[in-house]
Amino acid sequence: MFAPTQDRDDPGMGFTHKPGDIVTIAAPKLGALVNRMKTSSECEPWTFGLRAFMANLAQRGLLTSNPER
Repeated sequence: MFAPTQDRDDPGMGFTHKPGDIVTIAAPKLGALVNRMKTSSECEPWTFGLRAFMANLAQRGLLTSNPER
């Protein structure tokens, strides 16, 4: 389970990350993704959409029509 389950501040109010929190998501076979939380206004805009993602996979030869791959 990746999501925190304990209340952060007040009982019954759940958990919300705050700016500056360091969040690590890890799985033995995949490794770890580590990020420091920021507000959306502090982050650079997202520009790598689905079209760019698929083009990147194709350029690296990672797309195939072979269903067994």
